[in-house]
Amino acid sequence: MTKTRIALIGGGPSALSILKKALCFCGKQLDDNDSVTGRASPHLTFDIFERNTALGKGMPYSKDGASWEHITNISSDELAPFDETLLEWLRQQSTEYLAKYQIEKTKLHEKHVVPRLLFGEYLQAQFCELIGRCRAAGIHVNVHLQCNVLDIKPSTADENSLERNNSPERLGSLERNNSLERNHSPERGSSPERGSSPERGSSPERQTSPEPVTSESHTGINILTDNGWVTGFDKVVICTGHIWPKTHEGKVKGYFDSPYPPTKLQQKYNHTIALKGSSLTAIDAIRTLSEANGEFYQTDNQLKYRLFDDVPNFKIIMHSLEGLLPNIRFHLDDPLVSDEGMLSEQEIAQHRADNDGFLSLDFIFEQNFKAALNKLDAVFYQKIANKNIESFCQWMLDSRKAYEPFTLFKIEYLQAEQSIKQQSTLQWKEALALLSFTINHPAKYFSAEDTLRLRNHLLPLIGLMIANIPQSSAAQLLALHESGVLDIIAVDSSSRLEIEGDGDFQFHFKDEDNKPTVNTYKTFIDCTGQKSLPIDAFPFKSMFADAEPLVAKVRFKDKYQGKKHLVETPNSVCKGSDNEYYLETGGFAINDDFQPILANGSLNERYFVMTVPYISGFNPDYSGFDFCDQVAGLIVNKLK
Repeated sequence: MTKTRIALIGGGPSALSILKKALCFCGKQLDDNDSVTGRASPHLTFDIFERNTALGKGMPYSKDGASWEHITNISSDELAPFDETLLEWLRQQSTEYLAKYQIEKTKLHEKHVVPRLLFGEYLQAQFCELIGRCRAAGIHVNVHLQCNVLDIKPSTADENSLERNNSPERLGSLERNNSLERNHSPERGSSPERGSSPERGSSPERQTSPEPVTSESHTGINILTDNGWVTGFDKVVICTGHIWPKTHEGKVKGYFDSPYPPTKLQQKYNHTIALKGSSLTAIDAIRTLSEANGEFYQTDNQLKYRLFDDVPNFKIIMHSLEGLLPNIRFHLDDPLVSDEGMLSEQEIAQHRADNDGFLSLDFIFEQNFKAALNKLDAVFYQKIANKNIESFCQWMLDSRKAYEPFTLFKIEYLQAEQSIKQQSTLQWKEALALLSFTINHPAKYFSAEDTLRLRNHLLPLIGLMIANIPQSSAAQLLALHESGVLDIIAVDSSSRLEIEGDGDFQFHFKDEDNKPTVNTYKTFIDCTGQKSLPIDAFPFKSMFADAEPLVAKVRFKDKYQGKKHLVETPNSVCKGSDNEYYLETGGFAINDDFQPILANGSLNERYFVMTVPYISGFNPDYSGFDFCDQVAGLIVNKLK
């Protein structure tokens, strides 16, 4: 059987999911001649390129995105299963090792949330174990650690023959593979550290079945790394994860484009710090800053906070849309996210066939949220039975704004605590999280009108309600607020930042009386989370040397609305050669298997893109292990 050589660009959780799905597939497709030995036919071979020293961790679970104080917002029972669950792995670790992460081994349970750096060690261990199982099953896996990928280039027959000596088999580093296997378990004695634009005429909605790109001159794909070329790949999966580009950071003193890596914030500040945002990214910044400028302590069974003596003026102010704080982790009846019981692919396809190729956002909302909620919580359903998306979102926001932000936060903290103790879920929140998951994959089939409704109404609410910050983070936020160190200001979408110079940032917003207000800060941190990135920012330019990729766009159902938006927002709306109007959503246009669609309407079957900043135009809810697991299954199904 001919080998299919696959390059995975990035060795974090996405690559881990790809390899896991590949092993599952091969396990089900044992070659008849090898069935006695239990070895799979060596059809798929993988090369994993990772710029860091370890696999599995990615940004969030390594020092790039976490320090000792950062906690996961996912527990053992919420993870798509590996051979060894998080709880099982934790129980295999020594009491002394866990104590260094402030975990008591005797109190471990499946709902335990752990420090992100410790979770990264678990992912690394699972990755190394998985590689061993793949090799034992006859699947070749080659690992390139501390290896930066500079470019990806389809090769011609002549180019491929010139570089044959750099084939994956020859360039594989035995030393790195051995090191990988030696380090798959944590050191028991180590301590965690503290302290040009695409053609606009084509439309993926109109082109329901793009033709694959074929060329007899292309014999493989070459990967350029800082160690040289690695050649001869058949498929490439881009799974580089989070990207935090710098715009002002490093040029303007006191400005940070993100709180990552957290080490850059681990210093004392004797002044007020402004954060833009109030969700998970902001929580990371708050935990880092508060640990560097004071200490938490217990008194009368309450968590308190006090500043260090040399920073009496330290304070953090969050600037949040509508002044809202994120949701807090609660008990989940169904911890593993699944689309079981939701609209099937066939039902969605039939709906699209009956609606000019569009999938209605209202249809999804009614079927995948309201109908599901009616079965789970009929009392709550009656409150929203007659509400559409706009009225539902406004009702939810109004009910939250009826309270002072931290008052509501404390109420929800107590509710979440009771939910966990009584193992009783909050059905409407669980249903909303499921709605977000089921919207993600077919979002490319929404009309431009529905996409704008999704962005302006539903996604902001979902972003708050499914953030699910850990109880320990919530307790710290409450302690910081009660000590006068943390506060929040409600802003609207018209708020803006003006950079006057080093350490001089003016934040403009309207106050509660709708009067223009300006606050001046010496330090400003953008905590709005992972941003979508344009195709022009994609680092591997030669991937699309033969044909430009299509930018993600969705068609306006109503031409009048399209024309109106073109006048109002010409940078995000275009008119195609088919005289239809399109809303450009950003990043790559991809098909249902995460293969990029080209500007000429054809499909590039050799590449798969699941790196989050470049696919959010068609996948608005693109984070989490449930996303990785779902997408990996789709990709491996095409690789096989």
